[in-house]
Amino acid sequence: CWLPRIPSGSRLSSVLFCKISLLTHEFIDLEIIKINYKKPDPQVVKKAADIIKSGGLVIAPTETVYAIFGDALNRETIEKVFQLKQRDPGKRFDLTLCPCERIYEYVEYNPLIPKILAGFPKLPISFGLPRKKTLPPFLNSGFETVSFHFFFSQLDKELFKYIDTPLIGTSANISGQPDVSSAEKVVECFSPTFGTPLEPELILDGGKLIKKNPSAIIELSGNGIKVIRGGDIGAEKLRRDLDKIEK
Repeated sequence: CWLPRIPSGSRLSSVLFCKISLLTHEFIDLEIIKINYKKPDPQVVKKAADIIKSGGLVIAPTETVYAIFGDALNRETIEKVFQLKQRDPGKRFDLTLCPCERIYEYVEYNPLIPKILAGFPKLPISFGLPRKKTLPPFLNSGFETVSFHFFFSQLDKELFKYIDTPLIGTSANISGQPDVSSAEKVVECFSPTFGTPLEPELILDGGKLIKKNPSAIIELSGNGIKVIRGGDIGAEKLRRDLDKIEK
């Protein structure tokens, strides 16, 4: 699929309808909206929120990579994301909910969280915390902890003005393949699903992102602190620094 460039600053009216030829030789319309994800158009944000609340999927830029956003409490949405990413059903999804205080409806609070955030003010962190029964059993089934992001882009913050449930915020790629940093790469990655029930409803094109490491993931449970992923710091150094905070 060829994506022509759209001038920056385009608003909701600047919608790209990408004609994609499938193997059946049929054509579909894929809606891609140009967006400044650091200062998003409220109309575009509301459109994305309405799609998510209706069970659809939106692909959008984050502070690290392009991600798939969907309602984490909707079983059909969860199943669709697993199939879209060709993801092992035994793997779990990280979630996002803004502001952070709202996550404690779904997971247990841990007093180390503010200390760790204060110790790493610029590090994107996700915390794995013991789940509560308010999370449906089909979400991350078999896992006693669930990870929530504790970092948000301006687009995230605006999106949660219209949404009050947790969202999946998983990377917009096929599982096991490199992360995606542009809308063009998103289209390349998922074009085989266009025109099928797995097709995402909307892609927000925030341009090419600067390559960054995925967020650090720190699990806090009855077993203490466990570093799942080191992020920009690296797992070993993060573990050593966390030991100092824990003491």
